[in-house]
Amino acid sequence: MTGAVPNLLLVEDDEILGASLEDRLSLEGFAVTWVHSAREAARAIRKLRPDIVVCDIRLPDGDGDDVMRDQFQSVGMVPIVFMTAFGSIDQAVRLVREGAWHYITKPFAVEDLIETLNAAVGRTAEVVAQESDPAGSDTTLGVSPAMISLAKTLARVADTDLPVLLLGETGTGKEVAARYLHGVGARAERPFVPVNCGALQADLTESIIFGHEKGAFTGASGAHMGVAEETGEGTLFLDEVGELPLSVQVKLLRLLETGEFRRLGGSRNLAFRGRVVCATNRDLAKMVAEGTFREDLWFRINVVTCTLAPLRERPADIERHLTTQLARAASRFGRPDLALGADALALARQHAWAGNVRELINRVDRAVALCDGDTVGAVDLFPEKSGVTATGEGASGEGAVGSEASLSEVRRAAEREHILRALDRTDGVQSEAAKRLGISRTTLWEKMTRYGLTSRSDDDRT
Repeated sequence: MTGAVPNLLLVEDDEILGASLEDRLSLEGFAVTWVHSAREAARAIRKLRPDIVVCDIRLPDGDGDDVMRDQFQSVGMVPIVFMTAFGSIDQAVRLVREGAWHYITKPFAVEDLIETLNAAVGRTAEVVAQESDPAGSDTTLGVSPAMISLAKTLARVADTDLPVLLLGETGTGKEVAARYLHGVGARAERPFVPVNCGALQADLTESIIFGHEKGAFTGASGAHMGVAEETGEGTLFLDEVGELPLSVQVKLLRLLETGEFRRLGGSRNLAFRGRVVCATNRDLAKMVAEGTFREDLWFRINVVTCTLAPLRERPADIERHLTTQLARAASRFGRPDLALGADALALARQHAWAGNVRELINRVDRAVALCDGDTVGAVDLFPEKSGVTATGEGASGEGAVGSEASLSEVRRAAEREHILRALDRTDGVQSEAAKRLGISRTTLWEKMTRYGLTSRSDDDRT
């Protein structure tokens, strides 16, 4: 979500409830896309890349499991809120254990849902801010060879007027790269104006970008300065540029070719002295062939093109982002002594990171908020891979949990099981198990005492 209205995907097959929620959530400031089935949700997820999902847990052609699984595979872990009837609470609890943001039981007060969504959107806004500065005061884009090369390319063209096109999967840091380009050049003290083209209402897009004069359309009670005018001599960043309507693409092409534009309803040309940076995760060449993106505009913005590698191809950046975000989240939640477990880091290096940096931030924040111990382990960072289900599968003995278990009970059971596996792999030697778990021997002993576990100490080795 870049600088504008959060995209919300509503999945609800009940016509009355769906229409009511669509109207109310739109009034609350969300860009709502309403679909009726799991199949429609799968298509919408790939096209919309939603910032938040509200989903009925029972659907005509599937259920919440299907939607959440497709969401996580396509976009990564973003907030998803389930609506459930009383009979499906067990499933809703399990989905929360596996990564959902929250669930709300039908019938519910819409105000309660809105409060939940506002809390999730507040987290999303923080994520966007952190993506813009993912390494704190560090001014580099990353430590991997791919990001170092990207930074060098952007620095070379920073003081030119050439348009720049940034390509890459959602969450790879395209806005971060655009801000870097802006910050290392002569425009650094000028405005940086980001626009998420995919979140703009189609009938207002031209007015938002180019402005309008009084009386240009019904409701235009006064003149309005668009973002092109606001940019001045700075940088206009058009994220998801492939979502622009063809009619607006024509006007953007004119701005790039002539350095001029005209407000909607206006009669005089205004000068554009800024720089345009575009970004998209779509295949613009394919869109040109399909007739949904103008070929002449593509040629115009495709002057300096940079592709951002996905996070899974940048292992050095995975560890860097994990440790940086863990420190941030731990400080914010008042848990400065939290450490990252070796098992969490190992699994993070294998994870596909469909949502890239944005998914990483969401996962770390959720793990820090919910973990019980002083180490964020694999089960905290990747709850959907923990093997703990509502029926207790994956747990055994005292560690088994039932469908009525609380979240803290599930976390304790998972941690106990993980410690048992580490002890089993090291033949019960505590120092080696602690090393595998990424914690101190004292911490391991405390956890073993808490969970009633016994094993050989190092002094017992022969």
